Amino acid sequence: MNKPFFTVKTLAEKLAVKPMTIYRMVEQGKIAAYRVGKSIRFSPEDVEAFLASVRVGPSGLGEDKQEGPKS
Repeated sequence: MNKPFFTVKTLAEKLAVKPMTIYRMVEQGKIAAYRVGKSIRFSPEDVEAFLASVRVGPSGLGEDKQEGPKS
């Protein structure tokens, strides 16, 4: 293991979200996590896999995933 694991706080900072969002993603099974005692840790490989799974392709967000009210 040459790459350090992320904590909830460091992963939240990396993704520019709140820690509660990270906890919700774990509960929903969107991102793999490891429980070490009472702490939760994330491997860099699992974080990269998660980011690849939510990446938006060249076509953008598409009509069904746009934010805001539809016209």
